[in-house]
Amino acid sequence: MLFSRGKAGPGIAPGDVFHKLGTYGSDWTVERIFDYADIPRHVRLIDRGSGRTMTVAADTLLDPDSFVRRNG
Repeated sequence: MLFSRGKAGPGIAPGDVFHKLGTYGSDWTVERIFDYADIPRHVRLIDRGSGRTMTVAADTLLDPDSFVRRNG
């Protein structure tokens, strides 16, 4: 299972690193995971190069057309 609705889920945890695919791709570190009652789980990411932040749905982070997991 890649993802569960448990506390942080075994598939995504703070400190995990993902590479954003595309022309302006870069490596992003999971800072925080958000669980809401009325919308899907979301993840706060920090760009390892610039410090920029973004929040995406966890499903987007696990979509191989959008992000690829890095090893640290």
